[in-house]
Amino acid sequence: MEEETDKETSVIRDLWGLLYRRERWQLGMLAVALVVRAGVEMVGVASIMPFMSVVADPGIIQRDARLAAAYEALGFTSETTFLTALGVAVVAMLAVANSTGALVHYASLRFSWGLYHRLSVRVLRGYLSQPYGFFVQRNSAKLNKTLLSEVKVVVTGVLSPALDVGARLLVIVALVTLLLLLDPALALIVALTLGGTYGVIYMLIKKKQRRLGRERVRANEKRFKASGEAFGGIKDVKVLQREEAFLAQFEPASWKYSTATASNAVISDLPRYALHTIAFGGIVLIVLYYLRAGQGIADILPVLSLYAFAGYRLMPELQHLFSALARIRFNRAALESVLEDHAVLAASGPEPEAAPLPFHEEIVLEDVRFFYPGTATPALDGVRLRIERNSTIGLVGASGSGKTTLVDLLLGLYEPTAGGILVDGRPLDRRTMSDWRRQIGYVPQHIFLTDDSIAANIAFGVPAAEIDLEQVERAARVAHLHDFIQTLPSGYATVVGERGVRLSGGQRQRIGIARALYHDPKVLMLDEATSALDGTTEAAVMDAISDLAGQITIVIIAHRLSTVRDADQIFLLDRGRLVDQGTYLELLEHSGSFRAMANMGATGAANTLSRK
Repeated sequence: MEEETDKETSVIRDLWGLLYRRERWQLGMLAVALVVRAGVEMVGVASIMPFMSVVADPGIIQRDARLAAAYEALGFTSETTFLTALGVAVVAMLAVANSTGALVHYASLRFSWGLYHRLSVRVLRGYLSQPYGFFVQRNSAKLNKTLLSEVKVVVTGVLSPALDVGARLLVIVALVTLLLLLDPALALIVALTLGGTYGVIYMLIKKKQRRLGRERVRANEKRFKASGEAFGGIKDVKVLQREEAFLAQFEPASWKYSTATASNAVISDLPRYALHTIAFGGIVLIVLYYLRAGQGIADILPVLSLYAFAGYRLMPELQHLFSALARIRFNRAALESVLEDHAVLAASGPEPEAAPLPFHEEIVLEDVRFFYPGTATPALDGVRLRIERNSTIGLVGASGSGKTTLVDLLLGLYEPTAGGILVDGRPLDRRTMSDWRRQIGYVPQHIFLTDDSIAANIAFGVPAAEIDLEQVERAARVAHLHDFIQTLPSGYATVVGERGVRLSGGQRQRIGIARALYHDPKVLMLDEATSALDGTTEAAVMDAISDLAGQITIVIIAHRLSTVRDADQIFLLDRGRLVDQGTYLELLEHSGSFRAMANMGATGAANTLSRK
């Protein structure tokens, strides 16, 4: 039992840890409002007793000193008029109590949903501030599930019920206190009967609810994973006719999610059915209790009315209290999931103060070694090379030789395990990374396009009102894309469709190049940007790139050696090591590995031509 109390306390502590200082202050003000609401509720219920006393025995007006004083002070001349005034006062008091409850409920919802918004933004900001390796090691479905689903569950299934528990407990304490003042023995019997029934049921089902909550979280993650992968690879899914395979992944997870949620809903409602019988049976027992005590109906009616009305108010409070506790236990696994990521995000610490990193002369890699997390073999091993400003260099080698890893290090997606990267003699690190990335344009092999206009995709991430259309057009012209865009009915406002499905591969790549050039970069990096294109389209894309030669620094990872034929320097990598370098002709002359790659490329081109 003590262990369970510690667990419930830990939920409160965990929730408190998610709040910022201002939110804690708002929660304190809300707690004050909950206390006021409980007090008003108690006064509203208590007001029924003097009214029913006068209804049962009008003569009590003169016998009761307080009623007699009110009768005289307010100038009443008839018992009927006084009774009517009492009735109006009772209704008004109940209206005040209900209005106060509604206002406090509104304030509670505003606080909860406001926190949902702020916590969602915090989590997304925390995710986006993480290094690239954070995302490589995590499934995007889990991140989406936490951000879009579990954060909401924490607020609606843990925080809101916790506030509800506080509100209900205060009202229950206020009503029980009122009954204790009237008849302590009977009040204790009522409180123990009703509270004990809920307590026993809660103790019986709490472990099952915890298990159901964990099942819901696991099933929800599988739902996000199955649907995300199905939509993300919809072209392959359709061509290979794998619709049923993804349905087979989604369906059991969806069923588990639904059954766990439904089971919890049924469990949360269980006491309501039993307590209705107990409550109405209790009214009969109260009548018998007072009759056996020798009291007449005139004495019983006011007390019975108070108990009936208190029970009318108390029963929903107890049911809501039970349901709120049940929801907290069921959804605690979601809180644990969010806290797990919250701890990782908090442990990453604040970003260091940014420092400038001007680039006027050269980029130097000094004995760079890099290991991917969890691997024993270096992806790069002692790489030393120099890239002059405004030169064009090529990175070539077999798959797995370290080309993309080297570019990822230059992009700042990873930090070297050993050695360093120097820009004009200054280290590329967390302090200088922000300024460095502002000088970089990057074109990957597969261009990510949003379901938006061509202009918005070129100015990727820039708010619509801030897009510089002249800059968009200038970048499109350099990328040899402008003439094609002019043939479209809506021009730069043409929507490309999700992931650019309405465009050809070459058009998508040229949008990628225009995007990389939109901010006037000093360094352009292309990671096998033409490997998926046919020869004609590749030639058009390379024409766009060659126009930039000598104006900016260009780093090209080459799939076909023809794309780096005119490079100032070519670096040949093998198993993470730099094994040779030189111009295209120099490497052909003294590097057997490079010569073999060139011959293989020429053979492939010849075979392609013969098939045509």
